[in-house]
Amino acid sequence: MTRFLARILLLPMLLVLLAGCLTEANQGEEAEQIVSTVHKGFQTGVWDEVMPLYDEQFLRIHPASAWQQKMTRLIQPLGKLTSIKSTFQHKDPRFRGDFYLYGFLLHFDHGTISETLTIYKGVDKDRMTISGHQLKLKRRSS
Repeated sequence: MTRFLARILLLPMLLVLLAGCLTEANQGEEAEQIVSTVHKGFQTGVWDEVMPLYDEQFLRIHPASAWQQKMTRLIQPLGKLTSIKSTFQHKDPRFRGDFYLYGFLLHFDHGTISETLTIYKGVDKDRMTISGHQLKLKRRSS
């Protein structure tokens, strides 16, 4: 009898855990809007709309003013952004939230940057934020 009750109680707990792990990442449109806003910053050089999209932990490591200066120093010598090529896109649903990973090649007049963006929406958070942003100068031409 105790074994039977244990199985009955265990089954609903397993179903809840599996449902949490298998939940589809469903904020793709919101994540893509964040990506568009970031790329608009690359086009205009204005980061006012972009900076509030970074999460607190990212900004503790990379203070907003220092991050803006870093991006400006990296981009300014490259000239105008001419094209953006997607290299990968991955949605990674997790128990505590959903990760959206994006890779791009940003082509400028005088060089190319490889960009990786990580966007996160925690189950206990109201909004989606940028939790990781890597920029690597791939090629610089004169």
